[in-house]
This record gives sequence, C-alpha cells and structure tokens, in this order.
Amino acid sequence: MTIAACYLSAEGVVFGADSTTTMFVRNPDPTRGGAEHHFNYAQKIFQIGHESCLGITMWGLGNLAATSYRTLIARFSDELQASPQPTMAATADRWNALFWAAYSTEYAQILQRAQQLAGQQQRTPDEEGELAFLHQSFSGGFCLGGCCPPDRTPQAFEITYSPVMTGPQAPQPLTVGSTKFWGCPNLINRLIYGVDFEILEAIERSGKWTGTTDELVALIMPHRLAQPFDLPIREAIDWVHASIYTTIQAMKFSHLSPVCGGAVEVAVITTDR
Repeated sequence: MTIAACYLSAEGVVFGADSTTTMFVRNPDPTRGGAEHHFNYAQKIFQIGHESCLGITMWGLGNLAATSYRTLIARFSDELQASPQPTMAATADRWNALFWAAYSTEYAQILQRAQQLAGQQQRTPDEEGELAFLHQSFSGGFCLGGCCPPDRTPQAFEITYSPVMTGPQAPQPLTVGSTKFWGCPNLINRLIYGVDFEILEAIERSGKWTGTTDELVALIMPHRLAQPFDLPIREAIDWVHASIYTTIQAMKFSHLSPVCGGAVEVAVITTDR
C-alpha cells in the first residue's frame, strides 16, 4: 500500500508519494513461514529519461516478478529517445502497452487464475477469499504526466491495472485544477469530505439510512472543503506535500498497519523547465 498524489496545474504537474514498501521476508526455517516487513526507502516517483519533461508515480504492486519499475522506466525512456511521441496521450498509451506486456507475461498464471475465478457465477468462501487476495496483491496503477515540447501544455494520465483485466485499459486524463490520490486516500477524503468510502458504505449497510447513495452524497458535498480551481504551482507543491505528510503521520499513530511512511517524495514538472 502507499499514498500517491498528482496535482495538475496550468503551470505544470506536481507528484507526491510516501517511501514505504511492504515485502514478505521468509523465515530461514521453511516450516515457520515468514512475515511482512515495511521498508522506508522506496522510490515511487521517477523522471522518465535524464533530459525530459516527463515523470511518473505509482501505487499498488511494488514491482514485477522479474523486472523492477526502475528498469522498465529506463527501457521506456530508451524507446522514447529512439522514437519520440508527439503528444502526452500517445506517450501514456505507449507506457500502458509496454507495462501491460511485461505485467501479463510475468504474472500470466496469476492473471489466468484471477480471471477464471472472476468468471465463475458461483464461488465458495475460499474462492472469494482467493480472488480478493489476488486483486489486492496484484493491482495498482501509475500516473504519468508532464508535457511534450514544443507543445508545453501540461497533462497527466491515470493508468490502472488488475489481474481480472483481460487487456490494458485506456489511460484517463486528469483535469486542470484537480488532485488525485491513490493507494491509501482515506485520510484525505475524510479531511475534504468528512467521510471516506468505507464510512459511506457502513452507513448504507446499517439499515438506518433509507435514502439512495446519491442522496447521501448530496448531503455531504455542500460541506466539503472546496479548493480554488487552479492553485499557483508553489501552492500546489505545498498542498501535495501536506497531504502526503499528513497521511503518513495519521497512519503512524493510528491502529492500522503503517503501510504509508518514510520520507515524502515530491517532483515538479513546470511548463518552462
């Protein structure tokens, strides 16, 4: 798990992420299994190439089975140097295809099993648990952003994947003035809206709410902490940093597992540099 963010401004793109990664460490005694460990020096934001106006952040699955994201991004940079893409949309499509080819190859058996389970009309409780585990463990996404000179219009695209997908899904563009959070956005949703999705679902399941989901949301939205439409780039940096830092601290002092932590990473791509 992680907390990753992207703010798209008319002046550029701001990425943010924590630095914690979770790894399963096996016990030297094979009869005793192992345990999950949290490490606080993972890198989750990368520049694509040494001299470029492109960046990418990620959440979910920490790496592929045999290939690190660092290596895959370096290969992507080599491809772009050999054959630059004219638009940000084309660049996002190209990364999407490159990643999916590696993901679906290195986790072919996982995808086959997840899709088999998802396609069953009826599943046993054990199969439901297995499908939930596969979806949680092998899903994630990327946000790729920046600009493609000579067109210096900043853009960012959300790219998601999961083992139940049969092919890559089209990247979704972010709108100027919007912030997207991925991974563990519960605290930010509580800060902005007063509730998160799990709380909304709990209210609906309680039987005490007799209205529709849309009616419940309609009650909440007028009380949200609305932001200005398009923050100045330095204010956007402050907002992204504050959001990541606050999430890390809240998880640290909560009853939940510290799946967010480490140093706050921030990267900025402006339209002039």
